[in-house]
Amino acid sequence: MQRRVVITGCGVVTAAGTQLGPFWQALLSGACRITPLRNFSCPGMEGLYGAEVELGDEDRLPPSVDTDPRRARCLELGLAAARRALSDASLIGKRDVLARAGTVFGTTLGEERQIGDLTERKVSQGGPVADAGFFARSNNHRLPALIATEHGIAGPVLLAAGACNSGNAALALAYDHLVSGETELMLAGGADTLTRLLYCGFQRMAALSKDICKPFDKHRDGVSFGEGAGALVLEELEHARRRGAKIYAEFAGYGFSNDAHHITAPGPNGEGFVRAMRDALARTGTLPEQVSYVSAHGTGTHYNDLGECQAMQAVFGPHAPQVPISSIKSMIGHANGAASAIEAVACVLALVHQAVPPTANLSEPEPGFDLDFVPGSGRSMPVRTCLNLSAGFGGFNACIVLKEAP
Repeated sequence: MQRRVVITGCGVVTAAGTQLGPFWQALLSGACRITPLRNFSCPGMEGLYGAEVELGDEDRLPPSVDTDPRRARCLELGLAAARRALSDASLIGKRDVLARAGTVFGTTLGEERQIGDLTERKVSQGGPVADAGFFARSNNHRLPALIATEHGIAGPVLLAAGACNSGNAALALAYDHLVSGETELMLAGGADTLTRLLYCGFQRMAALSKDICKPFDKHRDGVSFGEGAGALVLEELEHARRRGAKIYAEFAGYGFSNDAHHITAPGPNGEGFVRAMRDALARTGTLPEQVSYVSAHGTGTHYNDLGECQAMQAVFGPHAPQVPISSIKSMIGHANGAASAIEAVACVLALVHQAVPPTANLSEPEPGFDLDFVPGSGRSMPVRTCLNLSAGFGGFNACIVLKEAP
């Protein structure tokens, strides 16, 4: 019999909240936290919007880790979410348990601010400007490595780099380690922050919203970015029961696919999403009509939203209009490598609280998108099975299946 995997802890750091309760209530209210940028500037580009995180002093990096927290922002966010997830699972200080655990964290840009700072200094100052610690600080693998060091996690330590799919990729890797029997407990998630490269790149692609993203809306004009981190504790079911852990949900499995089409544009007709969803449903023994809620990738770009809706209609058929689907990126922006990890936490909370979050900023759905986008505010309803969808540049699609606690 295949080993079963459950979720026993969650942690988030987002513009909607840095604790599970406030985060969930903010999502249900439909409050959009995408505002004009305050803490980040991109010279030459005006009127930029984003969902920025305000961290308390307890989450600041100590000087021993990095003397300038602005240049270790991704690590700061990741450590904070990991600490919250482990605390939620009653694992802080449990070195005997964590010594046999592993961690997988995903990121898209990681500490890219290091590269940006170096480039700026090079342009403004000229000559060699990289100090001896530059390469150590800009190495993205230090995200899971320092999380493991802080908590004594001595099992496998891995970095997942699947672009905007990195959070789901990390969760899938953690699941595989547990199902294989290599470990009994894994900490998985993702972290990313706002960078100049991010804004400049998406502006050049004409994919950046002029204000706030409006997923699935007729007038959507692009993506809005956010920063943050999400972390989940995944545990083998019997191991969780033996230590008396509270069990939030079951991580039933996942499905992956690749569009094999274009480095940035999604494949036609949502075919990649269809394959990932059908693979996930088949591998977990889930019928389409058993799905209660879909957490969409929902970036607010023309082609992503179109392909995702076409995929829903193909997978769910006549039942598609009855399946609630929403994008929390409409409230907290697109957090890149952290996005699907944060969205996985939202799915867990949907299962726990028997309610689903809304799609904000949606006033007029695109004609032909005949789906239930849960507009306005959240909805109380029976929630038994959730799908968490994500996609990344390169055509990498993932579908995670979460079910109510056994």
